[in-house]
Amino acid sequence: MAHLLLEGLEDVTLVMDGVEMVCTETTRAITIKNCRNLTLRGLTIDYDPLPFTQGRIVEISEDTKRFTTEIIDGYAEPGEVNGSIEIFNPETGRLRARITHYAANCTMDGPMRAVITKARNTEEFAFERVGDIAVISVKYAPGGFQPHAIMASDSEGLVFQDITLHSGPTFGFFENSCNNSRYLRCRVERLAPESDPVVRAMPRLRSMNADAFHSKNARQGPSYEECVAFHQGDDAFAINGDFHFVTKAEGTSLRVLAKEVMRMRAGDTVQFLTVEGKRPANRRIVSIEPDGQITKEEREDLISRNLNPNMKRESLNDAYRVVLDAEAEGVGLATAICDADGIGNGFSIRNCRLGWNRSRGILVKAGRGEITGNKITGSVMSGILISPEYWWLEAGMADDLIIADNVITEGRGMGIAIVAVGGDGTLAPAGAFNNIKLINNTIEGGAQPGLLLTSIRGLVEENNTIRPDPDKELNPWEIGVWGRGGLEPEMRVNVEPAGQP
Repeated sequence: MAHLLLEGLEDVTLVMDGVEMVCTETTRAITIKNCRNLTLRGLTIDYDPLPFTQGRIVEISEDTKRFTTEIIDGYAEPGEVNGSIEIFNPETGRLRARITHYAANCTMDGPMRAVITKARNTEEFAFERVGDIAVISVKYAPGGFQPHAIMASDSEGLVFQDITLHSGPTFGFFENSCNNSRYLRCRVERLAPESDPVVRAMPRLRSMNADAFHSKNARQGPSYEECVAFHQGDDAFAINGDFHFVTKAEGTSLRVLAKEVMRMRAGDTVQFLTVEGKRPANRRIVSIEPDGQITKEEREDLISRNLNPNMKRESLNDAYRVVLDAEAEGVGLATAICDADGIGNGFSIRNCRLGWNRSRGILVKAGRGEITGNKITGSVMSGILISPEYWWLEAGMADDLIIADNVITEGRGMGIAIVAVGGDGTLAPAGAFNNIKLINNTIEGGAQPGLLLTSIRGLVEENNTIRPDPDKELNPWEIGVWGRGGLEPEMRVNVEPAGQP
């Protein structure tokens, strides 16, 4: 269920200056389908009840597997947990650690008193302290739940102008298979306590439950201009497509498992990322047709792969026979394949302000784009990360990219990282990325390496200032194969500068 559905509109502008939409169920605010040249202007969206609640930790079990929270006045009892639980230091208002609890169980131990049982209880997941604040994603959607605040699909030329989101379930703005969208001065930020119609004993610590702005499968990528994204529960900006999974290669013929929906078509140019981290030459699809369902043997092989568990169980079911215009050397079992033009190429992220979020500031897998003039403050992981992700089967490999005039401060992870690894963790050779320009960026603070560059052919670096904090350490999963020899303020591995033969 969505509070508002906009479908099949063309050349329409909705002027909503000064309008506040308060959603009374924690489901989607607006769904947009099959629209052309639709403009939304001026709207503010918030939720009551909120899609999260806040509680103070008053007790931690001796084995650290459970902790008890007392819900703070002005917030609702959690009911059904819907996603993540983040732990904040009440003295700083910042996340206590880089870890977020997922798939936790919540039970009530009296009025306004909730007991959280963690799904994972290794030492690194035992970081809470009595007095910390738990922010718990919750669901209240008796009319039916749909994720995200604003969701757009299969649309062209959308314009979101001066739209503000103060809270929302899952992502804030999410577009899938949309082309040439424009976001102008849109804001994702928690509501200030003096503007909150509900009296709360503590201000809100979160805006969105997950990403602020997310674009998938665009053939002409979005532009984000002068946008704001603060205090969301995951990435600020994410642009990507979908990898599918090769189970057999015989000459020019591939058997491919689709990641949920097969979006590759005859005539598409495709990229590959092999399980060993190599990027074979692009090929063109001559034909594509259904080829049954996943087999028992294929499912067993998936279980052995370094993929998200849900991907192994649920997202790779339908098989297709894909015929290429020429044999792709090196492509075989467990190669990831994607539509090279369906990953958001041609995007721009310009003059935006973002940060104080649990994950990356900007996470991009698209090319022919620019990330310029942005100010990124306090992101828990990398300020800017350019990387395909085999784990999530998120595509692809960026070419022809400009990263310039960005200022990244107060982070806990790397400032800028461009890195590609295969499904077995092998670092990709030069050529996974091509023609990357890094010009006049400033990184102050954050962990070493402040600048990580790998797997690039045709790199231009000019006038970048890199000053990481040597006392900050990366998470083990952020180090990877490139960090085994020790970390330096700047690292370059498998990189070929522009002009090098």
